[in-house]
Amino acid sequence: MAVRWDAVVERDRRRFEPRAEPAPAARLTPCASASVEIWLFGSLADAVPERPLRLQFRNPFSIDDVVAELGHRCGDAFLSRVTAPDGSMLRHCRVFVNGEAVEDTGAPVCAHAPLSQIEMILLTAAEGG
Repeated sequence: MAVRWDAVVERDRRRFEPRAEPAPAARLTPCASASVEIWLFGSLADAVPERPLRLQFRNPFSIDDVVAELGHRCGDAFLSRVTAPDGSMLRHCRVFVNGEAVEDTGAPVCAHAPLSQIEMILLTAAEGG
């Protein structure tokens, strides 16, 4: 039986970590600006001249907004590697916000901290992609 080590450890680790308190309501207003640090890993890292990228969005924003801005900055070659022709994210591109996996890229992300971190990686076939 092949069980991935990180699949077991990560699930148990979250259970013991204290949950962060939500940010005050004033910081979560729709017009509040969110600073986002974007880390691209694997072959996506070659698409950008600097890492991490720091972008500004209005709260709340979605991962779709982030991908659109990355496509604007990095070009169509980047978009073709992470999105399908209909604009949806490809299954082998994984996105994490502050260490938590994102399944719905259209769902609103509300930056609770002064700087949120978004990680993107393209998984190879050996990694489950």
